[in-house]
Amino acid sequence: MAGIYGFRIDPGREGAERIPGLRETSRALRQVSDDTKTDLKDVHKAAAEIVATDARRRAPVRSGRLRDSIRATAVLSGGRVRVGFGGGRPALYAGPIHFGWPDRRIRPQPFVYDALDPKRPEVLELYEQRINELTKRYGLR
Repeated sequence: MAGIYGFRIDPGREGAERIPGLRETSRALRQVSDDTKTDLKDVHKAAAEIVATDARRRAPVRSGRLRDSIRATAVLSGGRVRVGFGGGRPALYAGPIHFGWPDRRIRPQPFVYDALDPKRPEVLELYEQRINELTKRYGLR
């Protein structure tokens, strides 16, 4: 079960994935050169796309607007799966559908969390490969 308003309350299941060594690698890359700041951005986007693809498959569909609004994005600090914005018309109801809205008797349908959970090993492997590659390329420890 997912929590209300964005909080994950399942024991032992977090909403976001923490990648061991990612923060340290990012910091070390910034110290090497300003040009290396974006070296992890491609892997952030690829990891988010893994989850977004599965979230599209799991999203509840009436008109298809919610499913079609799922986007993978990347920022310097990580990947993001955004739902509800993008495309022609936004699906502003994405939050209540995903997290639920008890006052309106809308039960949570945490399709993004459900997409992330089985993909965690794949996402971790993707980051591990990229961190190892960058560590060797720049001689980081």
